[in-house]
Amino acid sequence: MPPVAHEILAAPLTTGAELKDWILIVVGNLFAAFLAIRAVGYFIKDEWGKMITLGVGAVFVGAIIWAPDAVQGFLTGVWGKVSGTA
Repeated sequence: MPPVAHEILAAPLTTGAELKDWILIVVGNLFAAFLAIRAVGYFIKDEWGKMITLGVGAVFVGAIIWAPDAVQGFLTGVWGKVSGTA
């Protein structure tokens, strides 16, 4: 059975990896809530351009928050191609 929310929060943090995961979960959830509020506001005001821009930006920021290792690998590869070291 998966751990209950209060068991996860009460678990001791023994290494930096657990702390990093916990921070990314909190930041990711706050980011998702912020995006939802902004998107609803843009939808109500019929500001479609701002809503699309918010969505495109959300993809990039969300990737950095929820998949930082994959983004780092991707950007390292792109930089290697640009600088000619790869």
